[in-house]
Amino acid sequence: MGYDYDLTHEKILSSARYHFMEKGFLNASIRQICKDAGVTNGAFYAHFDSKEDLFAGIVEPVVAGMKDLYDEENSFFMDIRSADDVNRSLKQTFSSNEKLIRYLYKHADVFKLILRSGAGTEYEDFAYKLSKEEAANTMSFFRICSSYIDNTDKLTEDLIKHMSQFVVSSVFDGLLEGKTEEEVIHETELASEFCIAGIRHFLKI
Repeated sequence: MGYDYDLTHEKILSSARYHFMEKGFLNASIRQICKDAGVTNGAFYAHFDSKEDLFAGIVEPVVAGMKDLYDEENSFFMDIRSADDVNRSLKQTFSSNEKLIRYLYKHADVFKLILRSGAGTEYEDFAYKLSKEEAANTMSFFRICSSYIDNTDKLTEDLIKHMSQFVVSSVFDGLLEGKTEEEVIHETELASEFCIAGIRHFLKI
């Protein structure tokens, strides 16, 4: 029987998903992953350069899909040409969050793997890094808005960071706590509305 590259690849990935989730990235063993997959260590290195490469092989396609969705929503959010556009973007905030949450739950196993087992990989502190990126994008948004509305200087970088962490943690904490997709959507909507109400108060809009 000939060598089936795709089947071997999937066996390694399947075994790795289990071991990474059970033991974490740092404690998972390539030797044990290969043993449970029924392949040799030599076969492993025909598919992956390292344990880091293996972990990335599991999570990167899903993370890339999330980034594409985020960038698509963000480009719409940043399209500001008037004060009315500022209001439109703020109203759109939660619907964008909902799309991201539904994507996250569609790939819940991968995101749980990242959050629980990503220590020692480039995905360590994934939720925190995501909140920092969201805060940076939000600051860019308000710099654009400053041409059309007043008081944006009251929205400091630290304040926006805290808001971003609040909303992002509503999503990822809920996932790890075993809450349903609809529960997380509802709780994140409340967190988002709370933050937007504060923003509107500062901006007087």
